[in-house]
Amino acid sequence: MNDIVLITADSVRYDYIEEMEFLSGFPTQSGTTVGHYTRPSLAGLLSSQYQATMKSAVAGPTIPEVMSNAGYTTIGLAPSPQLDEVFNFNQGFDKYENFVDAGNRGSNRREILGQFDLLRKVYHRFFPPHAKMSDLPTDKAVVEQAIEQFNEATGPRFMWVHLMGSHRPYGRGDDAISRSLDRKALFSPSSLKDSEHQEITSAYKNALSRVDTVIEDLLMDLDGDPTFIFTSDHGDEFGEEGYYYHQPQRRRTADKLVTVPIVSNDISLTGDRCSLLDIGPMIATQAGIDPPEEWNGIDIRSESRSYTLTIAPWHNTASLRLATNDYTVTSTDGRVSMTEAGTDTHVKRNEQAEEVQERLQDLGYVE
Repeated sequence: MNDIVLITADSVRYDYIEEMEFLSGFPTQSGTTVGHYTRPSLAGLLSSQYQATMKSAVAGPTIPEVMSNAGYTTIGLAPSPQLDEVFNFNQGFDKYENFVDAGNRGSNRREILGQFDLLRKVYHRFFPPHAKMSDLPTDKAVVEQAIEQFNEATGPRFMWVHLMGSHRPYGRGDDAISRSLDRKALFSPSSLKDSEHQEITSAYKNALSRVDTVIEDLLMDLDGDPTFIFTSDHGDEFGEEGYYYHQPQRRRTADKLVTVPIVSNDISLTGDRCSLLDIGPMIATQAGIDPPEEWNGIDIRSESRSYTLTIAPWHNTASLRLATNDYTVTSTDGRVSMTEAGTDTHVKRNEQAEEVQERLQDLGYVE
């Protein structure tokens, strides 16, 4: 069985993949995210199940569980409070490093208050996303640890690495967009000058280039010749429909937010469309493992996907985006439930640790 590495990077749009020179040298296909921001999107990816996206938490059997049961050593490194163990992202990993310390359980009042623009503006003024990005390890530090853990592990090995360098504000120190410009784009996008728009997109492109270099370093320094697959949790908007970045509380499912690249060196990417749900079955099949019946994804190399579905949950309601070759249907801000195998799943709030909640605020997910 061959080693397999899954790499995800935050906020990478499909139409910007050419800024990633190393990755764009491999076969690339567009993919549709299962969710509209990190937690529901990657929960759906790792679980290959819609219910995980609706709950914004990982549900088994997960990709690492399936790989572990087949004899793989499983390693996960994900430096984001969105990917904390409280949301089950460690499920199935022999080693999982989130780089976030969880405190005691807290309330969800901030998620409710975050829907009010005035309160969001006040919070952003004092705690912009720059505030604690520096508390997270750099992508280089994450990759160095990933290389060490992977090379020390016995094979076959499955590893997932998530990188945050492409997340707004698109860098640290002088590389990042300024706090004032970030605030202006977030709350007064119509007042942006062309030069300010260019400053934001240039910073974004540079961030993608830096992430690409780190990914190349990772793959060059791993023992053996692992199969890798790369994708992103979501994209970012740059004013195409009047909004900037990704703002989860808006439950938007715009094309620029949900269309991301899928890149691989060894897994043949075919078909007209691919959901991030399909990554699990493709990884399992690549390893010679039958995908679990519970998974909603398919191996697009042997089956054709007729539609993609994106679920955007936030505070008990969600938006839905259903896309086929012929049409795209969007339902906004409704009560959403799903019945599968006699079990009902509803979009609802998540209870989470107070410190995790605070870190989510600092990154701009919760106000």
